[in-house]
Amino acid sequence: MLTQFEIGDLVFAKLGTVPLVGVVVYKDVKRSRYLIRFSGVQQDYYAEDELTPYPGKKVKVNK
Repeated sequence: MLTQFEIGDLVFAKLGTVPLVGVVVYKDVKRSRYLIRFSGVQQDYYAEDELTPYPGKKVKVNK
């Protein structure tokens, strides 16, 4: 259902074996995945159970 995170939330996600902090930029409800952006050129889709909340402020995401 993608209820744990909202667009703009900061999360921990693993990119390969390295845990990185990224921001939720899109919710793909059909595939039950979040699109997490790590930098201007690096992003990937993750299931809700693959993400951990990051204790930081919400980020404004331009649509």
